[in-house]
Amino acid sequence: MFLALVAGVLAAGLAIVTVEVSAQEKPNEGVPDSAETDRSPVNSPDDAREVETFFDELIPKQLREEHLAGATVAVVKDGRIVFTEGYGYADRERQVPAVADETLFYPGSAGKLFTWTAVMQLVEEGELDLDADVNTYLDFKIPETYREPITLADLMTHTAGFEEQFAAQLAEDEQDVLPLREFLIRYMPERVYPPGEYSAYSNYGTALAGYVVERVSGEPYERYVTNNILKPLGMEHSAATQPLPADLTADLSKGYHYQDGAYDAKDFEWISNAPSAPVHATATDMARFMLAHLQNGEYGGSRILQESTALDMHSQHFTHDPHLSGWTYGFVISHENDRHIIWHDGDSARFQTMLALLPEERTGLFVSYNTPFDPRETLSAFLDHYYPLKEKPPPQPPPNFPARAERWSGTYISMRVAHTSPQKIVGWIDPLQVKVSAGSQDLVLQTPFGEQRYLEIEPYLFKQVDGERRLTFGEDNQGHVTHLFWGPIALFKAAWYETLGFQLPFVVACLALFVSALIFFPVAFLVRRQRRGGMPPRGARMARWAAAITSALNLILPIWFLLLLLEYAETYVWPTGTVSTITRLWLLSVPLTLGIVVLAALAWKYRYWGVAGRVHYTLVALAAVVFVLFLSNWNLIGL
Repeated sequence: MFLALVAGVLAAGLAIVTVEVSAQEKPNEGVPDSAETDRSPVNSPDDAREVETFFDELIPKQLREEHLAGATVAVVKDGRIVFTEGYGYADRERQVPAVADETLFYPGSAGKLFTWTAVMQLVEEGELDLDADVNTYLDFKIPETYREPITLADLMTHTAGFEEQFAAQLAEDEQDVLPLREFLIRYMPERVYPPGEYSAYSNYGTALAGYVVERVSGEPYERYVTNNILKPLGMEHSAATQPLPADLTADLSKGYHYQDGAYDAKDFEWISNAPSAPVHATATDMARFMLAHLQNGEYGGSRILQESTALDMHSQHFTHDPHLSGWTYGFVISHENDRHIIWHDGDSARFQTMLALLPEERTGLFVSYNTPFDPRETLSAFLDHYYPLKEKPPPQPPPNFPARAERWSGTYISMRVAHTSPQKIVGWIDPLQVKVSAGSQDLVLQTPFGEQRYLEIEPYLFKQVDGERRLTFGEDNQGHVTHLFWGPIALFKAAWYETLGFQLPFVVACLALFVSALIFFPVAFLVRRQRRGGMPPRGARMARWAAAITSALNLILPIWFLLLLLEYAETYVWPTGTVSTITRLWLLSVPLTLGIVVLAALAWKYRYWGVAGRVHYTLVALAAVVFVLFLSNWNLIGL
């Protein structure tokens, strides 16, 4: 049963990691080649009828084949809304259709752009300084873990250095939603990287910036966004509050999961760190927001940002390498089909969204689904249709590549991972693997999105064989590869012994020994009584009772924890209280294991059982020690 559960969690982990990486890794990133390209679109996204024909074919096909309940789309071009449309259902049970200008979808993290826009408004007014210590604006303190303080610029480029923290972000019910300040204090993640050095996407960092907006503006975050962004843009059918205003509640799309031929519906997803996913909006309203950014802060006679501020917000402010794409103040930068794109996606438990702007083409796409589905596919289809890539000759790798290739092989873990909490294991379940393709001149990446192949085009710089994403590697002072920089993403190279792939066989062996203890000890006791009569020595009874209790503890708790991980993969609601209970119970295994080790030594000294019995008991004690080390490594023991 345990192996089946492990397989289930690995599958769930793929979904989890896909969500974790998707907030940063989307369309093929990289700097465009200098080769001349025909940039004239074959089809034009400013032709409303042609755009309608394109999406009327694409989206219904997705709904059918992927079992999606509904979707909503908006396309803008050259200062006007070209196309908006809803597809499928907002409520399948009542057969309520999705309507572009009426149905509210949940853009999730794409809504972070409202938080970053609010920050830039206050910078423009002189109320905020992007380079000041963020503690300047808080009524609590971020610890001074490093000499350099965290700034708002760090928060906006996701380089503040926080570890991953998803406890209490989403809540099951309204009563579980924490006030923003309480959430930020209670669930403050550790600072694990120096600020400004690595990009590690952080929901907490965005929520912190939203609280700064609240503090400096003197009004609740939701009210500020409503008064300074939604209302000026005429986004009258959108809201930054939870629960929604009464007049919008009936228009909110339900969120769905499809499994085994059935759709499971949820009315509302509650969130404690609201500024990281603050709005519910219609596609038509999101079109207005896109136009405001494409027109450098102005839409419909209202200006939410001065032109210079908007241009600064849209410019690149962080990259791990000059050859790679990076972050603006809030947008991810990428290049696909030789187009410069700034974008942000959003993933919740039920909704998935993409908002992408092509500033040079003055074009924007917003698409949101109310059932999990990767919106990158829609963006790629849109770009291939309207901005197809002119074929280029494949790059030629350097002749000495095979001699150097092995240095890059290994297991890489996203730096958006927990380090100090039980959430750590989530980020390690499905790592990125880099290997050398036998007999070829390329690197192969095993990613959550499938296999990708890369050719070295300059020393340490690689380009995707059938795409435009680029990557490079970082080294330490001794020349050892320590990091992989993949577009705007940073990953660190894990030692072979740190990986779950290496550790799990030992864990399975330990669990098998625990099972054998629960079976063998009672059988041995009964056989002894039948053959010799009487009770075994007190020390022998104590030794086996201690081993049996430890074995039972180490079999029940892993199954419980795995079931919680599977539940988290479905809901994104981290079960903080239950996980704390498990880690406290596992704390009991430490003194029990020490006791078993001592009793194993006594068993050999006093010959409690035959040689086979003593060897078996010693192996169980060794398994208990290994298991404690495993639990400690993954932060699963403690208070």
